[in-house]
Amino acid sequence: MHALDPTAQSLLAEGRQLHIGVLTTTGHHVTPELYTSDDGNVWSVTAAGTLKTRVVRRDPRVAAVVRVGSRSLLVSGVVTDYDIGDPVRLMGQARDALRALAALTSFAVRNAADLAAFVRDLTAGRLTSRLPQRRVLMRLAPDRAVVLEGSALLATDGDWPGRVTVPDDAPALVGDVDCVVGAETADGVAVLPGRASDDLGAATVPAVAVQLAAVETGDEVRGGVMVDDYRAPGPAAKRGQLIRGRLRFELDGAQCRVHVEGERDTSWSGAQISTTAL
Repeated sequence: MHALDPTAQSLLAEGRQLHIGVLTTTGHHVTPELYTSDDGNVWSVTAAGTLKTRVVRRDPRVAAVVRVGSRSLLVSGVVTDYDIGDPVRLMGQARDALRALAALTSFAVRNAADLAAFVRDLTAGRLTSRLPQRRVLMRLAPDRAVVLEGSALLATDGDWPGRVTVPDDAPALVGDVDCVVGAETADGVAVLPGRASDDLGAATVPAVAVQLAAVETGDEVRGGVMVDDYRAPGPAAKRGQLIRGRLRFELDGAQCRVHVEGERDTSWSGAQISTTAL
């Protein structure tokens, strides 16, 4: 894809976290990630042993959202990973070496406070292990993008599978807390900004984003709702919850109501993560 437009680049520069979704064999999976960006790519760093790393090597299609105030940037595209633990594969990516090195440097500078807090948490024993996992650099090359103001469409780029028929206005999303909604679609996964009830049993998302991403409405689809509280730099400060199960999207003017039938509840507080069946 060509370079993202100035509004999209501005949102990437202001945002702190990228919520990225992949499609697993049991449904969508969304995680918050620190990131950096250049003209045509969004870069993140994740542990080599994570579910997301395993999934993108099987199916590299991903979707992501960055939120800054009432504005949101939605992108989707293909991920390439660079893993020093796989030297044979890495040799085949040698042409990307300089760009990857520049991205690593940019990532370290942009996220210096979080990286320093990670080291402090690690040495203080606040994490589950004193040995950090090997990291993998991931490059998301967006092939389509959307910029939203509330529920209104500000800009779109690339070939989205759906067509917008809902009103184009910008009411505030209804709900108690900011959330991210992930849902399975015909060509992968959609990740949408939203507002959810305190119990994550319901949410609202922009109807234009639902239609552009061709999320099925009326019938149930696999997906989930996540809240993630970025309180301070470092993993020990993180709090959040992800409800995964079946979602039903119902258009309501410029907004889309999401009904959640939860099957699994994953919660995290610092390094402590628990998953229970619902």
